[in-house]
Amino acid sequence: MSEEEPGASRHRESAVFTQDVRASRDGHVNAVQHGDQYNYIYRNEPPYRVEPFSPTEAAPVPSLLRVPSRLLAARHRIVPFRPRPELDLLEAWRDEQAPGLSVRLVHAEGGQGKTRLAIEFATRSVNAGWSVALARHRSEAASAGGGDEHLTVRAPGLVLIVDYAERWPLQDLITLVRQHRDAARDRLRVLLLARPAGAWWQGLSHQMSKLDIYDVDAVRLQPVPNTPEGRLEMYRAARDQFAEVFGLEEPAGVEPPSDFSDPTYALTLTVHMKALADVDAAARGRTPPVSSDQAGLSSYLLDREHDHWRSAHNGGHGPVRATAQTMGRTVYVATLTRALDAADAATALARTGVADTASAAGVLRDHAYCYPPEDPARMLEPLGPDRLGEDFLALTLPGREEQFGYYATDPWAATAPGRLLTTTVDRADYPPFTRQAVTVLIEAAHRWPHMTALHLQPLLRQHPDLALTAGSAAIARLAELDDIDLAVLEAVDARLPAESHVDLDLGAAALAQRLISHRLATATGPAHRADLLHDLAYRMTIAGLHESALEPIEEAVRIRRQLAEANPDEHLPQLASALTQAGNVLAELGHQSKALATSQEAAEINRQLASTDPAAERWSDLARSLTNLAARLAESGFDQESIAPAQDAVEIRRRLAEADPGRYLPELALTLSNLSAQLCDLKRTHEALASAQEAVALYRRFAEADPASYLHPFAASLFNLSSIISLAGRRREAVSLSEEAVQIRRRLVEANAAAYSPKLALALTSLAHRYMQVGRNSDALVTAQEATELSRHLVRTASAARHLPDLAVNLATLSHCLRNVGRRAEAAAAVEEAIALHRELAEADPVAYLPDLAYTLIYSHGILSADRLGEGVCLYRQLAEANPGRYTLNLADALANLSKALADAGRPADAVAPAAEAVALYRPLAKADPVARLSGLAWALTTLGHCIAATGRVAEALPSAEEAAEIYRRLARTDAAPAVYRECLILALTELATRLRQLGRLEEADAHTAEASEVRNAPPEPATPAPAPQQLPMCSSQEASTR
Repeated sequence: MSEEEPGASRHRESAVFTQDVRASRDGHVNAVQHGDQYNYIYRNEPPYRVEPFSPTEAAPVPSLLRVPSRLLAARHRIVPFRPRPELDLLEAWRDEQAPGLSVRLVHAEGGQGKTRLAIEFATRSVNAGWSVALARHRSEAASAGGGDEHLTVRAPGLVLIVDYAERWPLQDLITLVRQHRDAARDRLRVLLLARPAGAWWQGLSHQMSKLDIYDVDAVRLQPVPNTPEGRLEMYRAARDQFAEVFGLEEPAGVEPPSDFSDPTYALTLTVHMKALADVDAAARGRTPPVSSDQAGLSSYLLDREHDHWRSAHNGGHGPVRATAQTMGRTVYVATLTRALDAADAATALARTGVADTASAAGVLRDHAYCYPPEDPARMLEPLGPDRLGEDFLALTLPGREEQFGYYATDPWAATAPGRLLTTTVDRADYPPFTRQAVTVLIEAAHRWPHMTALHLQPLLRQHPDLALTAGSAAIARLAELDDIDLAVLEAVDARLPAESHVDLDLGAAALAQRLISHRLATATGPAHRADLLHDLAYRMTIAGLHESALEPIEEAVRIRRQLAEANPDEHLPQLASALTQAGNVLAELGHQSKALATSQEAAEINRQLASTDPAAERWSDLARSLTNLAARLAESGFDQESIAPAQDAVEIRRRLAEADPGRYLPELALTLSNLSAQLCDLKRTHEALASAQEAVALYRRFAEADPASYLHPFAASLFNLSSIISLAGRRREAVSLSEEAVQIRRRLVEANAAAYSPKLALALTSLAHRYMQVGRNSDALVTAQEATELSRHLVRTASAARHLPDLAVNLATLSHCLRNVGRRAEAAAAVEEAIALHRELAEADPVAYLPDLAYTLIYSHGILSADRLGEGVCLYRQLAEANPGRYTLNLADALANLSKALADAGRPADAVAPAAEAVALYRPLAKADPVARLSGLAWALTTLGHCIAATGRVAEALPSAEEAAEIYRRLARTDAAPAVYRECLILALTELATRLRQLGRLEEADAHTAEASEVRNAPPEPATPAPAPQQLPMCSSQEASTR
């Protein structure tokens, strides 16, 4: 919106959002903002398409008036909506004044009334002034071509409705939400409709939290009404409406059933189907179906669909040329595939033998006459409502005519799904309607067990990849089928990738739970049982379900320990493997002490095994356990001790990669990345930079070839390199690397929030620090706020024990960001909350968390009082007395910080003693490790000289200032990252010149001032490059995927 003209009205126009849908060569979505107008540019085949909701529905064509599928369709609203409490909840949610995005899921089994509720809610929203739109996935929308479209959205905001949300790939659904969230200025309400909630919803809600979307909740649609009297009332309302359509003058003459207490009538759709069948029977003078017989009720209504086909054909004289048999088969295909574009629809008919290429267009036109598509650009409108369509699929199978009372069966249906879906090439070439068709078959099988035996099991035995193509939600629903042959699930399980795959991990975990519970019941011995438990824990872990992984992995360790005690030669390797996995799970859950002890034991066993067995596998196991041990040591505060095992692991894996790069290069990359992080923590910047750059170079190539497997470690390697390059003074490069890491982790969260949300929070915190370092304080604050809110959400919804430490760290970072923008009261509140959390954690595990408490206290300068920082010094003194090698450096840093805080508080006399002690501690550290510690000594000397001078003892302050300036000269001249120290040298020279001027030594002062100016104006020196990584042959993407 342009600026207001002088004298113009001060009324603000409502924001306008414009959606542009364009075709191009690559398929993705871009959101472009221009003032208050937003252009959504969709290229080629975008993941979704948005269209405005129409609050009115065109009157049914006369020939379709008595077709059950049309009369029962929620969108035609033949039966008036019956008020239900969930509508009030949705309207209250919509009208909340909170700005921004809010998401609700309405879930219930098919036929409960989700679509009717959504239509009523959408209609009322339009009447209340909201803009309402429907989002359709590319699998059900004509998403390619067709020119531009525009969606105008005005205040109060947009309601976006997504039906069949569980059938969307998670990444596409997250893309939809994120794109609209990022573009919306007014309120945005996203309503999702789905059958299941469970693991699918858990994964989605966690992914939302990674995107800083926390107003997310689920509403289960309850049976309405839930009393016989209420159901009778609903029946009568539906009966009277249907009677009007059929021209019955006395609807009361249609007697309602007497058994509305039957659970069958808990579904709104069943009550409506019964009312429709009774009215139709009365109009025809026939006996209606038995009240509670679902098969009989569906059979009766499906017979009316057959009447519709025959009437439209009329012996070849009607408007439709397709025979009733051809129409029935076309309806069958449409119910499986749902609406498609014309080309895919013709392909579906050809694959199933319904029509050849020449006749397909005519058959599709005939089908569109009988079942007008909701979207005119699509063909093959499915038979609805969904439950009636699923009943049609099940009842059309021959062999159960007497059981179900449905005789319009077709032997063709026995092979139709297989002909529709199967292919002789790999699953990448399965038809585009595979996901929808497999999902429909699975849902139908949940109510019609013979569908499992006759369709699902034969299909998946021969083509288990079909389940993978359908995605995680479908695999999870497949695993819930009580009557499925477990051999079929085993076949699907065998096709799942062994490594993490962001699009399949949640489904794989659900499948593992089902299969392994059965396998455990038939396990042949303790070793087999331990293997199964280990496998289950692994699947839970890579799906991010760490709490679910803990019990099985601990049981696997217990069993394998007993076996190893009896027969170490055979079982020690398996015990070490289980211990390695257990250490990782314990660390993820925040049990640092147990994780460290477990990882140490794993490394000791593997070292023992490798010493007596030269096989590459043994050395690889040792490298893995050493890598994990190094990580556990660093997490527990033993930074110095973590270096040796990390370096040993690099050495082992480099040797293995030289012999077999396809298998071991990815493991070398992981180890290099971990080592770089540990070296960075110890300020060994140059060594860390070499390892980090080599790791990033390897991972970038791996991720390009196999993103599903390598995006996560690639993001971690970028995060490490960002921290190291920042320490080297290349801070703008560090920002770019950190931004790239955050972008990747957002993508990972879209696929599996449970697994990757904590990692995103970590990346956001790192990015906030990078922004602060380059003065982008506003960006730092926004990023830190997102990280903190994400951690809060994880604490509330996942595991407090696991996520409280991260929340405390993120709160401390947030406090620094708030301080930097002048919001000191809020900064104090944030850091006090962080300190309280750190205290709670330190009381339970002082070894792991007392250093964090001390760190948060001592680095809250400018937020907390100097006396509060003194508590941090006391804690570090306590830690240094117990472990001087680990904490003396921290104590020195803390003393220098305290000294500066006291000086800033106007207490220079009190500041001298801690500064002097800091210098005394730094001297032996700098002598032992000048590369890493001289800069700390120089900083402490500068602080000491400043504090002494502030007490009026300028001459006494001069030696400290001179020594600090000389150290910074040396570092700026010889260090691998001189840019870091140029600014420090300028400040030290300025400080020295000030002291000399105070002493009247003006000529010397001017010389140092000139030197500072010369350093400031000198062109920046090029960064010293890290040593080139050792050249090793790269593995192909196929080799990398089979590691």
